[in-house]
Amino acid sequence: MQMQRILSLLLISTIFVSAREFTGPTAWETVNTNSVRAWQAQQVAATSTNVQVWSGVIADREKREVRLLVEAVGHRLDTTIEFLIAAPQSNRAYESALMSVAKPSDIVRALEWIGLPKGAVINGRQFRFWPKGERISATIRCLNDKSEVARPLQSVIKDVTTEKPLYGEAGLVFTGGTWKENDCSVDHEQPCSVIALYNEEETLFDLPLLASKGVAYGRSVLAAKMAYGDVLEVVIKPMLLPDGALRTTHLFLIAQSTEAKEPTLVCEDQKGQVVKKGTLTEVMTWMKSLSERGEDLFVTLTMSEEMTVAQATELARLFDLLDGKGIKLHGKTKDGLYPRAFLPQDGWRKREGRLPQPFEVYLSGETNRLTYIEEDWSGEGLDPKLTPKDYPFSDVSELPGLVKRVGDKDSKKVELLFVFAPRNTPLKKIMPAVRALSDRLPLVYIFAE
Repeated sequence: MQMQRILSLLLISTIFVSAREFTGPTAWETVNTNSVRAWQAQQVAATSTNVQVWSGVIADREKREVRLLVEAVGHRLDTTIEFLIAAPQSNRAYESALMSVAKPSDIVRALEWIGLPKGAVINGRQFRFWPKGERISATIRCLNDKSEVARPLQSVIKDVTTEKPLYGEAGLVFTGGTWKENDCSVDHEQPCSVIALYNEEETLFDLPLLASKGVAYGRSVLAAKMAYGDVLEVVIKPMLLPDGALRTTHLFLIAQSTEAKEPTLVCEDQKGQVVKKGTLTEVMTWMKSLSERGEDLFVTLTMSEEMTVAQATELARLFDLLDGKGIKLHGKTKDGLYPRAFLPQDGWRKREGRLPQPFEVYLSGETNRLTYIEEDWSGEGLDPKLTPKDYPFSDVSELPGLVKRVGDKDSKKVELLFVFAPRNTPLKKIMPAVRALSDRLPLVYIFAE
């Protein structure tokens, strides 16, 4: 009882904290240190075999929830918000609603303690465009007001558009940030985001949809009046399937060419175990049943190298149409291609207006060549003079050396490769060239001739 009285007095004292304006990148410092210490002491006292405590965060395995202590930045209503919660090391208080007391790495450990595995952040270079991970819901309650009832965390903000809110009843995705051994990059890499309101590479929680920073900027504004330094508690809970199981499923699909009209798909789980094999129709029907059950399906698709360019293009077009409609395309295998590699825009064939100019490889089976397009910007006008230069090769092992010799002087930043081949060419005739240049030119498009 004595501890509770002390905590109440310390929390009430926060109303006397002076407001502070944040208009640009500034280091954040804990405002109500006494209140934070009192909350922490209360949590430590509750530690048990099912409860684990870190600084500013507590995990309850029996309740399967995580409680997180945050402080309000104190912005005016309708201030544009890009981060619902930022980490204490973040310099983005000027565009954040709340600042976490806990380090991001400890928040991740707390969620893992209650059984939620880390997912994966977006990464364009690795062809991961959807935030991946378990869904969570969250509530928030101001500790200064004992009569206040916990409300949905998303009520702190509002969407100024008439579209479906970026953060709504679908919850958030627990990506867990990027880790190298025991180091979590969100602990020290700006913006040090705990909850981002756009798709962000350095965040613990992301939106369950595609929303780039450019698209999402300005949509979320502050909707709850919170004074500078108000101490609040956020309660995070997993949004599980009805039977209590996790909802994220990652499938690795291998498309195999057959004499039948439809290709065969072999589906493996993350352990490499085959969980389904059948025709395209059969596997699609099976995946639809998983999606309707509530599972969040992330799919890595690989084409068998016996398939032709035309067959791979047709299958890639189907999966591109389904992306975001029951499944989410996620990355590629080490030696494979992301499905959209087979879906270049036909207008890209025209060199004029392309920026940057890609390296071009032509595979006809008889006269293979690398084409490098020199750009001369010394003349008048806004467009460079383009001079294509061809370099025949007989073996793909020659390609890395050719690219380095003819293009690296002026095009070190170009990471784009266009490959042109007849429609009936098997992928096994193309992929050796792609793999030979994958380190230098990871972004690939295949043009069917």
